Amino acid sequence: MFRELLTSANALPVVKKFSGDKDDLGTILKNSVWSDSDMPDAVILGISDDRVSLSSFKDASDSIREQLYQLKGFSESFRIVDLGNVKTGKEVTDTIAAVRLIAEEIGSMEIPLLFLGGNQCLTLPLFEGLNKNEAVLTVIDDRIDNHSQHKGGSDDIFLSNLSTESIVNLLAVQSFFLSPDSKENFSDEYNGSLFTLGEIRNGIREMEPYLRETDLVSFDFGSLKLSEAPGQIRNSPNGLTGEEACQLAWYAGISTKPGWFSIFGYNPEQDPDHTGAMMAAQIVWYYLNGRSKNLDEIPMDEAVDFMHFIVPIEGIPEPVTFLKHPVSKRWWMEVPSPDCDLFPLRIPCSKKDYRKACKNEIPDRWWTSFNKSY
Repeated sequence: MFRELLTSANALPVVKKFSGDKDDLGTILKNSVWSDSDMPDAVILGISDDRVSLSSFKDASDSIREQLYQLKGFSESFRIVDLGNVKTGKEVTDTIAAVRLIAEEIGSMEIPLLFLGGNQCLTLPLFEGLNKNEAVLTVIDDRIDNHSQHKGGSDDIFLSNLSTESIVNLLAVQSFFLSPDSKENFSDEYNGSLFTLGEIRNGIREMEPYLRETDLVSFDFGSLKLSEAPGQIRNSPNGLTGEEACQLAWYAGISTKPGWFSIFGYNPEQDPDHTGAMMAAQIVWYYLNGRSKNLDEIPMDEAVDFMHFIVPIEGIPEPVTFLKHPVSKRWWMEVPSPDCDLFPLRIPCSKKDYRKACKNEIPDRWWTSFNKSY
């Protein structure tokens, strides 16, 4: 059982010293324990081993946890369990192996996971632990962490070590960190999409469909504006605002998948006033808030509970069918696929895609999905 690889939350000093009101999230978490007969709706996991990094992330998870515990909880029907921290192995490879083993077991139970602290290269064992073909990873970062951007840290090259079957989206990249052909090359190499900070700022709602289909979000603390989030290791003055980061985290939370969310790159030594820790706590709180409001609304079979809109588009032999959920107002569209017999492939989309189709324009998402299938 994976609990042998953990230091339980109630054994952590930061948890032991917490004292709050009954409706504080910390009070709720201290009274919520793992039960094999009553699986939680989400779990929290931290890490204190920072030997893989050039920076000090040793206390990152507990610093974030300290601030998170002070925030208010959610409805009683939404049960979260704080599993504590991954035990530090004799070698750093032992710790990484433990993360992968824990991820595999939690993934097999399809329980949403919130992972706190450490180096972003820990994205790899988490993602591998999902053990899914064509799993979708969404990275929120200010630059591309692959070999072409390597500056000396393992968190700067982790994308290069992903399986070739992975689908990777990258959000909030800052244009001055991109070479002229980076965007096109990224799409070809990682089978996903890249959006700059400016594109997100001009249409953050368009990110929801991408986060809806994501299996794991890897959030780099360095993607935030430094003035709003001290505790960074790269100290770039531009970036996401706190509100934008919380919005993206909430989109990840309301995913129709048991999507995981991880936050990396926070350094407590650079955050003496704990402002950055509170920012990180508020971001992950929005993820948990989204999970608490999640709807099981994936269109299945005839999708009789959905509104259907059939749109003919010049250049496509068959009309494109759009589906809209009557409660959440979220959209899907159907795309032909050789792997689907009875019902077509349905992918998340937005109302903007529907409006584009009504103007006799083929949505980019439709083209991307169609080209992957054929």
